[in-house]
Amino acid sequence: MPTWKIGEYRFYFKAGEPLKKHEPAHIHIRGTPHGKIQFWLEKPDKKSQQEITIKKMQGRVSPEEINEIKKLVIKHKDLFLAEWNKRKAKIENR
Repeated sequence: MPTWKIGEYRFYFKAGEPLKKHEPAHIHIRGTPHGKIQFWLEKPDKKSQQEITIKKMQGRVSPEEINEIKKLVIKHKDLFLAEWNKRKAKIENR
């Protein structure tokens, strides 16, 4: 699976995720000393007002790290979505 090292963080998808549970696009981020975090790249449901929101957080991630990571997700969103859609199309065409 593709991995991007941006600053001190590693952004990645897990294998098979583009079709897993038919979830909207999301990205995993590691690099925090005490936790990891995932962000939605698309609205998770029709009720949601924002696209870039926290999907899941494990461990301790400081508010400063959350803000820093969110800014990086927003900045690189087009790249992450393009890769997500490429992988999804590849899986669907099997």
